[in-house]
Amino acid sequence: MRWMGLLLFGLLAGAPRAETLQVLTTQIPGVIALAADGVTMEGTGIDLMREVGRRAGVDFRFAAYPQARARLLVEQQVDACSPMARLPELGERYKWTATLLPMRLVLLARDGDARRLRSLDEARGLRIGAMRGTMAAARLRARGLAPEESADYFGGLEKLQLGRLDLWAMLDVGVASLARRLGMPQPRVALVLDTLDVALACNRKLDDAVLARLDRAIASMHQDGSINHFDLR
Repeated sequence: MRWMGLLLFGLLAGAPRAETLQVLTTQIPGVIALAADGVTMEGTGIDLMREVGRRAGVDFRFAAYPQARARLLVEQQVDACSPMARLPELGERYKWTATLLPMRLVLLARDGDARRLRSLDEARGLRIGAMRGTMAAARLRARGLAPEESADYFGGLEKLQLGRLDLWAMLDVGVASLARRLGMPQPRVALVLDTLDVALACNRKLDDAVLARLDRAIASMHQDGSINHFDLR
């Protein structure tokens, strides 16, 4: 019995330790959102990341934060990651996984607004909105514009529909879902500002072996095409 106990202890001691990572993410209704219980996260974006975690053998624990707060916490917490656009100015602040999906940073116009812009310069003088603290707002300011910031996507898109804004800046994720929830025609893309690679940005001290597992999981989803089954519209 003692021999069996020692053998069992040895096997348990040698078993790989399950990794847990905190994934801090901004809510995009219909894609990434708090469930009715106020704790659980749900949506197709969450489902996609859960599948990455499952394939990597990593237990993701999701929490909702404003984008700027999520970025700051990832820099402070060793076990934290956040889905972000891989911008040059952010490159050295995090360890990055392989690209999950390319996404477009767009300016949206009302469905009945026929204007098509050839460049951001043509948008100068128009009323442009963006969600407070987001990368979209920061990018507009960096290009010399002063966007009118709203607290959330719903408020901004309502202003767009009511004509209080001419354009609304955001990644083209969850646009159809947001429009359905607001009972408005889906806004149309007036200008594509950028195409950006979205990946998990993780704390600089994250174990490289864990990062490699995440990369392999993402690569496998691209290879078998399953990553395209998650509708983020």
